Amino acid sequence: MKFNKAFAAITDKSVYQIILEKFRQSFDDIITISNEPHLYETPGALVFPDVYPGLGPVAGIHSALYHARYEAVFVMGCDMPFMDMDLVEYLFAHLADYDCVVPEIDGKLQPLSAIYSKKCLPVLTDCLNHDRLKLIRVFEELNAKIIVEKDLASFGNIHEIFMNVNDPEALVLARMIAGRYL
Repeated sequence: MKFNKAFAAITDKSVYQIILEKFRQSFDDIITISNEPHLYETPGALVFPDVYPGLGPVAGIHSALYHARYEAVFVMGCDMPFMDMDLVEYLFAHLADYDCVVPEIDGKLQPLSAIYSKKCLPVLTDCLNHDRLKLIRVFEELNAKIIVEKDLASFGNIHEIFMNVNDPEALVLARMIAGRYL
């Protein structure tokens, strides 16, 4: 897209506003990670830059864990307006002794809609220090609980729930289906 997708308007609200409203109902703390923190300043949500700037999603997850007050966090991309918060609770319930809990849809991990514990910090730090920045590869080094598609299906249409508003076509589709989720 030719603009920041977090601020794409789905209804009368941006994707980011929609996410914040959902998170405020479920979480005590909300942290936004951005290397442009001035864009995300909003009451009730802390904003931090990457501890390792410019190194992509691995750095973003690392920064979220680094700054979090709690032992585990739910990490979600800024372009996912339809996440089901009951599904997030379900993911948290499966953390137990795992480092992280990550959904898998169509055979692909969804690392930007997953639960991470602070136990991940040493692995993430090592990856960042050694230029291993492919997020999917990080899971090879973590004790990850994978939640498969069939276990997620009871929450609704998982392709819509995990939808990313990445391009103009997805934005049009998001506006069409918004009534079912917002």
